[in-house]
Amino acid sequence: MITITAFLRVKKNSADLEKLNSLFIRLIEETRKEPGCQKYDLHEVTDQPGLFIMMEEWSSEVALENHNTSKHFKNFVASAESYFTAPIEEFQTKRII
Repeated sequence: MITITAFLRVKKNSADLEKLNSLFIRLIEETRKEPGCQKYDLHEVTDQPGLFIMMEEWSSEVALENHNTSKHFKNFVASAESYFTAPIEEFQTKRII
């Protein structure tokens, strides 16, 4: 299993968050249908509005690569980029305990 944690920093005003939320919903709905997607959850840091964490689990490198090159993922990045205040930080991790 491959675990990805991504940090997304976005503009905090409510109009931008409302527009971005619809993009997140579309991305998550499509991604969860992908073969090999075991988890794709979005969280917002409680005491840091505008800081989101995407927690992902994939069955294989191939599944992850297929996601990263999928039309819906590329469309999300292109559509949502203007709402980001910093580049997406993405980390591949492994479970220790």
